[in-house]
Amino acid sequence: MATLSIRDLKVEHKKKTAIHKLNFEANTGDIIGFIGADGAGKSSALNAIAGVIDFSGSITYKDTTFTSPKESEKIKVNIGYMPQGIGLVLYNTLSVQEHLNFFTDIKNIKIDKDFIDYKEHLLVMAGLEKFLERRVENLSGGMMQKLSLVCTMLHRPSLLILDEPTTGVDPLSRLELWKILKQNSQDFGTISIISTAYMQEASKMDQILLFDNGEVIAKGNNKELLALVEPFVYEKVEDDSDSIITVLDTTYSLKVLQTTHKKPTLEALFFTNALKKNTLLPKLEISKNHTNQNMDSVVMRASKLTKVFGNFVANKDIDLELRRGEILGLLGANGAGKTTFIKMLLGLIPIDSGELFLLNKNIKNIEDRIELKEKIGYVSQHFALYNDMSVKENMLFFSSMHKIKRETALGLIEKYSKELGFDKYLDDMPKDLPLGINQRFSLSVALLHDPVVLFLDEPTSGVDAIARAQFWELLDILKKNRNISILITTHYMSEAEYCDRVVLLKDGEKIADDSVKELYKKHPEAKDFENIFLDYYKVVPDET
Repeated sequence: MATLSIRDLKVEHKKKTAIHKLNFEANTGDIIGFIGADGAGKSSALNAIAGVIDFSGSITYKDTTFTSPKESEKIKVNIGYMPQGIGLVLYNTLSVQEHLNFFTDIKNIKIDKDFIDYKEHLLVMAGLEKFLERRVENLSGGMMQKLSLVCTMLHRPSLLILDEPTTGVDPLSRLELWKILKQNSQDFGTISIISTAYMQEASKMDQILLFDNGEVIAKGNNKELLALVEPFVYEKVEDDSDSIITVLDTTYSLKVLQTTHKKPTLEALFFTNALKKNTLLPKLEISKNHTNQNMDSVVMRASKLTKVFGNFVANKDIDLELRRGEILGLLGANGAGKTTFIKMLLGLIPIDSGELFLLNKNIKNIEDRIELKEKIGYVSQHFALYNDMSVKENMLFFSSMHKIKRETALGLIEKYSKELGFDKYLDDMPKDLPLGINQRFSLSVALLHDPVVLFLDEPTSGVDAIARAQFWELLDILKKNRNISILITTHYMSEAEYCDRVVLLKDGEKIADDSVKELYKKHPEAKDFENIFLDYYKVVPDET
């Protein structure tokens, strides 16, 4: 008999069915993966299994069956649950150490040598052992996510439910996380149910459920699912990166990141399914704008930029150039200094030493920033929009912030919402939007005042593979049609392939700055860009 059994699970939200009769089983030590697009039903299924929302059907764990959240209370002591979202289980005013103390207390954990050793192992895995006194409000998004993981796993739950736990977490930390999950599986028999946006993680799972529109469209291990990928037309694109493949049918064309020499991956399965059902987001269009064609060849130059917080050096002597019409990827582990660097460029925090030139102007004071603010667009990690205002109201508000006349703003809203395919969502609230749509909406807000430089801080974090591919297609169109310069941070190493150039930070210092093509030449053994990243961090990837 299976340790965990899900029978005819159905979840409804008002008049919408989020999950249509889900059935699966898991045994002690199994790692189960939920993979699917935004809104496919993964979170609803996880919430039901965790006993936090109403459902129909039955869930049996060991010898206990429950059919409602109330009945699930008797096994809650065995469950560790981490909801989707950055730092949702955390408190901004508490430090890392205070969180550990708090969760140890509310879980009634016995404090002995075994627990202390386990806790320290989790902290080292998360890279938080040096930041015990830092408050959550001063942690990066990735560090918040890792602290949430540590707090969820402190009591060693036998049923671990994680909703996109690695979103916003760098490859190095993801490797360490999977070591912990595998160890818990082997040593304690923990059943882990994990949703993820990283398709590469599928190979580490014992069983994978692919979700689409509330239903499981395929089930099996990674090898079994890849065998289901139907052959479809691949056309190699002559490109500098030598790793772009275009997926074609008679109605739609998309670029999918995939190394040319590899077999089709799970992304291909989702694309073929979406193409068959015609469920891809609306095709993208961005009108051309030639007013920026005479920009200087270098639009931003940082020289020896340094930022220090107390005794902690966040950025040290960083030199960097952003050129006209270039997409520059800024990569690094959590805490490497990426967000701090972008905040210095934007003037959100002061520069301690070094020089910054934007659009050929030396930025020395707040007046210099104000003069150039209309030429810069920014999308933050958390999509800094107002959840109590509709999409249209948000866009009108940000238009007024840039002193755009209302009549002009209404025209821009109509134009961008149609071009970026979210016109039918204008009256919705941002929190109710699919992440892929929220992503496009957030970008359109940054484009309203027609900037010549865009700073994007992890805009694809937590977004499904299809929406990510379409978003990068959008950035490519912006680059070509608007000649916009784009500086972007990401933890999806495959996205480095889309960049013209990549800069890699480690411990606040620049350790690499080159084109993707040249970086592959320097690392001939690398199977993909994640291998290059790990090579710079002197880490051997797990081949399982």
